[in-house]
Amino acid sequence: MASQQELTDARNERFLALLKPVDTDCQRWAYSLTQDKEDADDVYAQSVLIGLEHIHQLKNEAAFKTWMFRIIANVHRLMIRQRKRQPDPLEQEKLDRVAPASEDWTEQTHLRAMVKRLLEMLSPDQRQALVLFEQHGLSIREVSTVMGKRETAVRVLLHRARQRMAELLKKEGIESMLPSEGS
Repeated sequence: MASQQELTDARNERFLALLKPVDTDCQRWAYSLTQDKEDADDVYAQSVLIGLEHIHQLKNEAAFKTWMFRIIANVHRLMIRQRKRQPDPLEQEKLDRVAPASEDWTEQTHLRAMVKRLLEMLSPDQRQALVLFEQHGLSIREVSTVMGKRETAVRVLLHRARQRMAELLKKEGIESMLPSEGS
């Protein structure tokens, strides 16, 4: 019979084996939600602890990435709720430490900053669906699982997000950079 320590070690090894191939994607997802490296690191660390604690509830190992994305999204939502109750007095200090942008930006950096700014103009659900689908490559089904919405609702969110981004890009004088609906 296996000891408690052996069971814990096996659980930890299973979790780490599943996490390793999706680790970077999970960290990027945390950053795309928070838009702040320190917050993303906090959300990611908390999510890993929760995932490790609840790995026994994962029924399908093939769905591990989606499962972790859902945990990360839930931890992020909890962080936002907690901040609404208690504003961070150090937030201004954080803003003061940010160095001004260099005048020598490349065109790609400029476009990336513009797309990021335009994404902020989408509703939170539209932005989340679009980033999960386009940037992280999740399927409609996986996005619906992460967001806790029906697949039909995700399709509508993606359609509206693409339409809005196309409008915003056109206003910026750039033809749509997003893939067409059929791709």
